[in-house]
Amino acid sequence: MTDQLTDQLTDQLTDQVTGEVIGEVTDQVDDEVRQLLSILHAAMKRSELQAALGLKHAAHFRDVYLRPALDGGLVEMTLPDKPTSRLQRYRITAGGRAVLKAARPPGRQP
Repeated sequence: MTDQLTDQLTDQLTDQVTGEVIGEVTDQVDDEVRQLLSILHAAMKRSELQAALGLKHAAHFRDVYLRPALDGGLVEMTLPDKPTSRLQRYRITAGGRAVLKAARPPGRQP
């Protein structure tokens, strides 16, 4: 029961904070980061993300797509304590989902 209550409170607080911040963040998200968010439906490797976006240069992907998404809290690492691990994956956060939802034209649902 305690875990369920904690989860509910966490969800409510996340929704509240996300709602307050999303207007500011949405305006500041570059098209490249939006592209990254739009393909990130499950935890993926860096190489998978690059391939899905049709990008070959790792440094460009990291600097223009991945780092801004991580710094903005829109994407998170599955292994944050091991950023260079071969097992590292990236997944979209609640904030990232909110940015995608806000960017969607009215009347369009996923």
